Amino acid sequence: MKRILIAIGLAACFATADVSALGVGGAFSLGVLGGLPNSALFSIKLDNVRPIIGIGVSIGSGAARIGGTADWWLYHQPLVGAISLYAGLGAYVDVQTGTAFNASVGARIPVGLQIFPIKPLELFVEVAPRAGIGLNPVSFPDWGVQGAFGFRFWF
Repeated sequence: MKRILIAIGLAACFATADVSALGVGGAFSLGVLGGLPNSALFSIKLDNVRPIIGIGVSIGSGAARIGGTADWWLYHQPLVGAISLYAGLGAYVDVQTGTAFNASVGARIPVGLQIFPIKPLELFVEVAPRAGIGLNPVSFPDWGVQGAFGFRFWF
């Protein structure tokens, strides 16, 4: 699985060679309701291109879960000192396999804090209330809260 995430990151780097800045990093789920508990996430943000892409994977005994997010930051301002606040709109997809297949798609509202403790390193924490449609069984609305903390290195 690590190889797949590294390959995705390298492909994104080569595909965006003409972009002025590229943020690539990882994150870990906060394990809140509707998120991918105990999962590793891959995060990529292009400085001049939206959206911010996230891919999460969680593998447990007999089951696997993969999720993806695409977020557009609509608000991004300094809050206190080196800490910035951001908020936006996004979309998500979540698929679970194993003994039972389940999937959901929908919208989310990411709100987060970020700080750059040293020049190329960004640290962030984010929560994102979400609402969508569950696909097996069909359920609407499918409410939840996603959350993560992580880092990005800027190139």
